[in-house]
Amino acid sequence: MSRDAMPRRLNVRISDGELEALDRASAEMGCSRSQVVRLLVHCLADGGTRMGAGTVAFDYETSHGIVRNLRSIGTLYNQSVAALNTIAKVARESPDEVTAEDALEVLRVVDAEMTYVADSLGCLREDVARLSDRPTVFLWS
Repeated sequence: MSRDAMPRRLNVRISDGELEALDRASAEMGCSRSQVVRLLVHCLADGGTRMGAGTVAFDYETSHGIVRNLRSIGTLYNQSVAALNTIAKVARESPDEVTAEDALEVLRVVDAEMTYVADSLGCLREDVARLSDRPTVFLWS
């Protein structure tokens, strides 16, 4: 986020031990100190949700990676369905133009793509389940 989106600045006095804990949390979550503080604020703003050692935070890069993966899977799925619809349309309108071999070749490609889509969705589902079995917060920077 730009400075315009977050115009307020917070200066906090903390002990050396607290700074070390903040740095550890920042390193473990792969985000900045400011993002860790924002995570705490978001958790408190959401009805006083308690944060513990098991809390999982999705940083901007992780959440966008998940979205990119979902989009690419969706695109591949849509392309596969479009190919099947094209075959069906041509077969209905001009049955002499589509040979059985042509249809089988396209179906093989679509089958391979759909297998990839199913495998990718399974992996993505496992990753998200592993990451989200505890309270989650998306941090936008």
